[in-house]
Amino acid sequence: MKRWIFPGFLALLFAAVLLAGLVPWDRILPEKEELPADAVEIVTLDTVQPLKGDYTIQYDDPDDPEGGVTVTYHVPSVGDFPMHYDSIDDVPRSTIMTFHTPDGDVVVLFGDGDSVLVPAAENASIEWEINSPGTVNVEGDTSYCRFRSGDPENWVIYLAGGGMSVDAYTAEHPRTFYTTGTAWNGIWNGAFFVKGEINPFADWSYLLIPCDTADCYIGQGEFIGARETVLHHNGYENFTKYLESFRQAMVGMNAAPEKILLAGSSAGGFGAAMLAPVVLEIFPDTEVTVLVDCACLSADWQRIARDVWHAPEEITDRMTTDDCVTDALVAAAETYGGRLKILYLAVESDATLIQYQEYLNTGDFAISPEARNHYNETLKAAVKRLREAVPDAGIWIWRRSPADALSTPVHMIIPRFGSKYDVGNELLTNGLSWVWNAVMHDAPPLSFGLDGFLDD
Repeated sequence: MKRWIFPGFLALLFAAVLLAGLVPWDRILPEKEELPADAVEIVTLDTVQPLKGDYTIQYDDPDDPEGGVTVTYHVPSVGDFPMHYDSIDDVPRSTIMTFHTPDGDVVVLFGDGDSVLVPAAENASIEWEINSPGTVNVEGDTSYCRFRSGDPENWVIYLAGGGMSVDAYTAEHPRTFYTTGTAWNGIWNGAFFVKGEINPFADWSYLLIPCDTADCYIGQGEFIGARETVLHHNGYENFTKYLESFRQAMVGMNAAPEKILLAGSSAGGFGAAMLAPVVLEIFPDTEVTVLVDCACLSADWQRIARDVWHAPEEITDRMTTDDCVTDALVAAAETYGGRLKILYLAVESDATLIQYQEYLNTGDFAISPEARNHYNETLKAAVKRLREAVPDAGIWIWRRSPADALSTPVHMIIPRFGSKYDVGNELLTNGLSWVWNAVMHDAPPLSFGLDGFLDD
């Protein structure tokens, strides 16, 4: 029987080639292709097979009708697709991961028992999209993150920005207060992510998680809006599942990287600060740098996190003031000491955050002088507290005039790394070097933009 396995599998591949050209690439998965259980004991392809479009294989577990593994490959429209599969017994039965490659060839290796799916080293520049079991966005649809294979000992985990929903009214106003779907908004093409000389982290492994749950990445429950819209605040569960899949893919079940840069912008900055302890606990021997970018607002965060987002108690318990980000950073520094480095980026008179602050204050989503003053005072208090509680923290404030604050929208610094904005007499082209030096060296990072800021 086994001598017919390889020819049978090649026949299935040939059928997929004929059908794949009729299926355009999008996020709607094609129908599963069922393989007999006895045909997937060991399947090895040492030769190159040309394929096009999406190709799906369903591996069934004969001992568990509800088990099995579904793997979907998106193959380039031209070129070859080398594949090698080891025993299906090496693939965890509880894992369902979907991989898409927008361009380039793909080599997928089923792991050695400790890893889930490991991209081959020659695919270090390939961008992958992954779906892990149970990850959904705020609308209840499948959520995707991205990762890029690189140095398994050094990781960048980036939490993208995309707004938040804080009550029943905001829940009914997507696109105004929060993003929907799973979109990347061009962030992957910024200097912080490109593989080039401008980016000192170019060879690191990257995990990019979209802000698609409207809960600053810490929710784990549903919330019903004023018009009965159901929001799936699933950010915490998504984060932990993506991190676990990424960990297994990069280093295996029992290994850990040497360094992690956990960065986030806007709502992602809130998430990075509050999830840093999660990363530090999962990787007790790893040095973690948390980079918070433009995440400063004054609110009753404990109530919002508890009643709207249903965040874990270990996160809400650390919210002791109206500035949950500084609460989280100070608490993490006190708990983990030298294992944690803190970098804090902010824009004085941040136009986007001023609008959110006005809504939190008055219910009006707009820019006002009162909200600008409230935001700036909250930012000054955060900087003062960080400097006192975490003297080694690196702080970079983009200074702006009051006139600019009421007109030009400036928000998030990380996406502007590599550009030629003048920030405190330092160009943002130096921003990545500043972050790199902080991550790689023990000397405290320099602070920028603080001259006169705290005394204004």
